Amino acid sequence: MPSISLPDIYLTDFELTPRVRNLKNIYFKAMPEICVERAELVTKFSLENGLFKKGRISILDKAKLYRHVLENRLPIVRHTHGLEQGQNGMKNFKFKDTQLFAGSTTQKFKGVPLYPEFQALALWPELETISNRVRNPYHLDDRDKEKLNYHIFPHWINDNILELARERCELEALKTLGLGRTRPENKPMRLLQQLVFFLTSKMDCISHAIPDFCRAIKEGLREIIKDAQEEEDRATDKSKQQFYAAISEVLEGVIDYSHRLADEAKKLADAETDDQAKNELLEIAEIHRKVPEKPAGTFREALTTLWICWTAIHLENPDIGLSLGRLDQVLYPLYRKDIERKSLTIESALELLCCLWLKIGDHVPMVPQAAEQLFGGGGSNQAITIGGVDREGKDAVNDLTYLILRSIELLKLRDPNLNARYYHKINRPEYLRRLCKANINTGATPAIHNDEAIIEALTAKGDPEELARDYGIVGCVEPVSSGTYGSCASILLNLASALELTLFNGRHRHTGLDLIISKETGDPTTFKSFDDGFKKAFEQQTRWLVEQATTLNNIFGRIHQDFYPTPILSAFFEGPMDKGMDLIRGGANINSSGATIIGLADVADSLTAIETVVFGNKDPIPFGKFLNALEKDFEGYEPLRRRLMDKTPKYGNEDPLVKDPVAENNVRWLLQILDEAFGGKGKQEKEEKKKDHYRGGHYRVGYWTMTIHAGFGRLIGATPNGRKAGESFASGITPVSGVTPWLVNARNAVASLPAKYISNGMAFNVKLFPEGERMLDRLDRSLDQYFSMGGMEIQFNIISHRDLARAVEHPEEYPDLLVRVSGYTAYFKDLNPEMQKEIIARTEFLLLPGKQRHLLPFQLPRIRGQKVDKRIQPDSQADGFSQPI
Repeated sequence: MPSISLPDIYLTDFELTPRVRNLKNIYFKAMPEICVERAELVTKFSLENGLFKKGRISILDKAKLYRHVLENRLPIVRHTHGLEQGQNGMKNFKFKDTQLFAGSTTQKFKGVPLYPEFQALALWPELETISNRVRNPYHLDDRDKEKLNYHIFPHWINDNILELARERCELEALKTLGLGRTRPENKPMRLLQQLVFFLTSKMDCISHAIPDFCRAIKEGLREIIKDAQEEEDRATDKSKQQFYAAISEVLEGVIDYSHRLADEAKKLADAETDDQAKNELLEIAEIHRKVPEKPAGTFREALTTLWICWTAIHLENPDIGLSLGRLDQVLYPLYRKDIERKSLTIESALELLCCLWLKIGDHVPMVPQAAEQLFGGGGSNQAITIGGVDREGKDAVNDLTYLILRSIELLKLRDPNLNARYYHKINRPEYLRRLCKANINTGATPAIHNDEAIIEALTAKGDPEELARDYGIVGCVEPVSSGTYGSCASILLNLASALELTLFNGRHRHTGLDLIISKETGDPTTFKSFDDGFKKAFEQQTRWLVEQATTLNNIFGRIHQDFYPTPILSAFFEGPMDKGMDLIRGGANINSSGATIIGLADVADSLTAIETVVFGNKDPIPFGKFLNALEKDFEGYEPLRRRLMDKTPKYGNEDPLVKDPVAENNVRWLLQILDEAFGGKGKQEKEEKKKDHYRGGHYRVGYWTMTIHAGFGRLIGATPNGRKAGESFASGITPVSGVTPWLVNARNAVASLPAKYISNGMAFNVKLFPEGERMLDRLDRSLDQYFSMGGMEIQFNIISHRDLARAVEHPEEYPDLLVRVSGYTAYFKDLNPEMQKEIIARTEFLLLPGKQRHLLPFQLPRIRGQKVDKRIQPDSQADGFSQPI
C-alpha cells in the first residue's frame, strides 16, 4: 500500500498556472481544421510502391510506409496560429505557444486527421460544405480540398476497408451458394448499411486498446529494436522474420521523428530572444535527443516518451478509443524519484500533466454529417484509469492518482476521459470521497468503477486474476485485463431491432413490412403463451441478429489482417514480441472482441409489457390490437399507452418485496441470452460452446451506448413499453427516464445485475441536481452502498435542468460545459439536438438526508403518470437518494 505524502489530497491550493490557462483559452477558441498530411503521405507511398496492386499487404510493407510518414511529417514544436469561428465567419488568430511538449497529432493546432483506408471517403460528398455545416464544422482550405478531390480520395475507392470487406462478403456467399449464382445476397453487409440493426467499428478503426508504454519508458526504444533484431536473426519462420523486421523499421521512424523535433527546437531556440523561452526550447531539444530512444530518467522524460509514442500510434490507426491505461501506476516511480530528490514540485508536476492533456486533445475524430446523429459531439475517447488495487490485490492509490485527478478537475476537458477504480473493501474511504468531490466540481467526471465486480466479470471469462486486478478502461467504460487486446467496440447491436423482427415475424418497419429480413419465427397473434411463444421467438431473432453481426465483424477483421497490419501498436503491446505475431493476428496475451447492446431497458420493459398486458391474467389486450397501436404510434390508443407507461412493472422501479419481480427477471434473462448468443460461456463451460472470432478469442458483452441510443431511437417505431416512434432509447444500462420516482430503486436494480454477463463494461448514467458542499456526505455514503451491493459502474451529470436549457439557447455562454453521455464525456454545445434533448429529459434527482425527505411543491411532477405524494415518509432504505425534480 503506497503511502500518501500529499499534505492535502484535494490539492485545493493548486490552480491552473498562467501557462496552462493561456493554452486552455487558445484550445477552446480554436476551430478544428482538417489535416491532409497523413493521407497525402500514405497515398503517395502506396502509389510509388505498388501497394494498391497487392492482393495482401505484409506487416513489413506497412512498417516501411509508416516509417516513411514518420520521417517526412512536419516536426512541429510550436504552433503560431489557429482558426476561430466568429459571427462574421472564420478568421486566423495568432498566439504564443508555450507548450512543454513538442510534436503533434496533425499539422494543425486542433486538427482532424484523415484515414482514407478507413472511412474518410465518407467525407467526400461534403468537401464543399464541411466548413459551414451548422453542427461541429471542420475548416478545409481550397488547396487541401483539391488534393482530396483529385489526388487522394480517387485512389482509395476500391481499396478502403468497407469495399474490401464487401468484396470478401460476396466471395464467401458465393462459395456457400455455389458458382451458379453470380450475384449472391450479401446479408450481413446489407444489414449494416441499413443502419438500424447493428454497426461494426472495424470499418472505422482497429484501435480500442491500451498500449503498454512501460518498456519504452524503462528501457527505451533502442533496446526494443535490439531485441527485435536478435529475434529476427533467430527466427526460421518467414512471417516471424517479417514481424521483427517491421518492429525495428517503425521504431527507427519514431526515434527519427523525435530527433527531428529536437533539431527544430534547437533551431527555434537559436532565433529566440526571450531568455525563458530560449531555455525551455533548449530543454525540449535535450529531452528529445534522449527519449524515447533511451530510458526515461525523469518524470518529464517519461511523459515525453509516452507522448511521442502516442502520436506514432495515431499515425497508424484512427483516433477512436485508443486509451492510455493506468498512468498513475506507470508513471509513479519516476514521479516519486523526482519528488524525493527535489527536482520536481507538485506544482510543476501538475503543470506537466495539464500540458500533456491539452496535447492529447489536439485533434478530434472525423465525423461526416450523416454520422452526426450517431456519434456527433464526442471526442476520441482516450481513456485514463486511476486508482483501484494492484496485481496482488493491494491498495494502488498513490500521490500521482490525486495529481491526475486534480489536473483533470481543473481543466474539465472531454479528452482524456478519466475513469477511477475503487475497491470498497481495500481503498481508503477518503479516496472515494475525493472522487465524489471531483464529480461535484466538474459536473461530469470521473466515471467510477467497482474493482470487485469488474474483476469478477473478467475472471469469469477466463482471465487470470492477477491480470484482471490490473485492468484498465478502454474508450468509454470498457474494462480489459492487462495484456488484453479487446477491440471493445467491435459490434454495436440494436436490441430493439430484434424485438421489431419478433413483433412483425421477421420484418422491420424501417425497411418495410413487405420485406422479409430474417427468419420467420411466427405471427405473434397466434402465440398461446409468453414463455413458449413470444419469448422463444425473440430469443431466436436475437441469436440470428448476433450471428449476422459477428459474421461481418470477423470478415472485417480478416481484411485488416490481410491489408492493414499494425506494426506500431504491436510494438507497444504485451505478447506480440514474444510470439512474433501481429496484434491483429492474435499476438496479444489475451484476445477478445467486445459487443455493446443498445436499447436494453426499453426492450426489457417492452417484454414485461407484453408478458403482463397481452399474456397476463388481468384484463389482457389481444395481440392484434396491441400491434395496431404500435403501428399507429398509439394515436387513438391513449388509454393503452397510459396503462403501459403507468401500470406495468418497470426495470428499476419494482417493489423490492415482490418475490418474483417480472421486470428484473426479464433484464437478467436478456443479459444471459445475449452473453450466450455471443458465445460468452464462462471458463467452467466446455470450450466448444464459445463463439470464436478472427483472432481466436471470444466475444464479450457490454451495455454502454455513446450517443447511439438517440440515433437508433430515431429509426425505430413505437415500442410496447409506451415509447413513441423516434424517441431516444434509455442510455447504457440505465432504466428508462421517468419510470421511477426514487433513484434508490434504479440503483438497486442496476447493482443487482450479475457481473459475469457484463464483461465488456456498462454505463449507469445518473443526473443529480447540484447542491454544493452539502452533497458530498450524501453522495459519498450512497456510492459506497452502491458498490457494496455489487454495482459495477456509475457516472454523473451534476447540473440543473435550468442550466442545460439555457446552454441550448446560449451555447456561447457554455463553451466548456462538460456532460456525461453514455460512457464518455462531451461538450454539451457540440452534441446534436436529439442528444441534448435526451440529456435534458433524463430524470433529475435531488440528494436529501434519509430522514428529511420533505419535498417542495416544484419538486413534485407527475413521473410517467405516477402520482407522487406531497409527503414522502422515511423508509428502511435511507441512503440519501431521493425524489426527482
